[in-house]
Amino acid sequence: MANFDSKTVVLSLARTPFGRLGGGLSPLPAPTLGAAALTAAIARANIDPSEIEHVVFGEVLQAGVGQNPARQVLFQSGLAKTSTAETLNKVCASGMLSVATAMRLINAGANRVVAAGGMESMSNAPYLLAQARNGYRFGDGTLIDAMIRDGLWDQYFPMTMASQGSKVANEFGMTREEQDAFAVESHRRTHAAHESGHFADEIVGIRVATKAKGKIVVKELPAVAQPRIPVAAGGGSSIWAHEPSAEFTLNFAKYGPFITGDAPFALVDRDESVRADTSMESLGKLKSLEAGGTITAGNAPGVNDGAAALVLADEAYAREHGHTAIAHILDHATVGWDAPYICLTPAMAAQTLLERHGLRGSDIAVWEINEAFSAVAITSARRLGLDPAAINLHGGAVAMGHPIGASGARIIGAVINGLRKRGGGLGIASICSGGGQGDAVLIRVGD
Repeated sequence: MANFDSKTVVLSLARTPFGRLGGGLSPLPAPTLGAAALTAAIARANIDPSEIEHVVFGEVLQAGVGQNPARQVLFQSGLAKTSTAETLNKVCASGMLSVATAMRLINAGANRVVAAGGMESMSNAPYLLAQARNGYRFGDGTLIDAMIRDGLWDQYFPMTMASQGSKVANEFGMTREEQDAFAVESHRRTHAAHESGHFADEIVGIRVATKAKGKIVVKELPAVAQPRIPVAAGGGSSIWAHEPSAEFTLNFAKYGPFITGDAPFALVDRDESVRADTSMESLGKLKSLEAGGTITAGNAPGVNDGAAALVLADEAYAREHGHTAIAHILDHATVGWDAPYICLTPAMAAQTLLERHGLRGSDIAVWEINEAFSAVAITSARRLGLDPAAINLHGGAVAMGHPIGASGARIIGAVINGLRKRGGGLGIASICSGGGQGDAVLIRVGD
């Protein structure tokens, strides 16, 4: 097996179910979804939350969410004010890039424990009114859908990514039938994974409060981290010697999104878009999204809400503090290509990893290639010399949904879960992103 230099290990992972547009998770803003995933990951890692030094979260649709959404996740999760945070936006690769960034910070010695992930509430993406700040002299103003403009629209060849994907699928001679067949299998696999309990190590159910806006009902509030103040060098008064006023002291019990007690709630514990009754017949009745095209709402993912989180640490630190590593993050690769041809970039990024480490596709036991459309996953698999049936063994985004900022972190978690269930090995998670880029992460479970 190839030799790897990375010292980054994963202590835990968790994700929310993925909700439909306007579905059960729509009352919760993206940072609250991120906090739900992160608090679950912290609990599963069995670490003191004070140990988390930095938080990196991806989010694409940030308009109206507020300053630095990752910092909001930090505070909503009860982490210490001395922990730092940054929010990343690489469109669909945002969650994956967050994990890769955490790996690089740990490998460089900048941090010992980092929380990383991604989040999106596409249900809460606002509409924008351009030029409103300076006023209109004459004529009508036009509302702009931030979800489309910031998440789904190609700035270089102006059209939605679905339209581009349909044109490219035609160019590559991909039939409607093979895309629909892939979608049917994605639904079948995802439904089977839910029924078998495979997702128990990934999904944490969310009790969405029905009479408290934006709140999650929990049995007990998460532990609140204590600030970690560096020891002042040289004695004397410390630059850290400061206590906030009562007005500016954050009260987690009030600020946090979690409430306890006998509060009514609606439980969301499964991916809402999965349809066990999906068939070639039902998908065949759907209209294509592009005139003359082959991509439909049935062989493409939905517009979704959700979040995923991982806790990562330096391997030596984890060992010294008695933390159990469940996986190693070995490497990350990213590529760029012509913006409309996103179906090519997941394979390009994955192949970059394989060549960098002298590996072959057959050395990889678990493959996750994000189903931006059925056509993307099929094309990527074939370019890598893989049977499309050999990827995404427990379903993918066509069935479970694609909250764009979260999916990259989700498929990393899916690779880890899959590798653990099979007893170890190497895995690759790969994803495309708007603007013609691709990212892939190499993961190992076991020695």
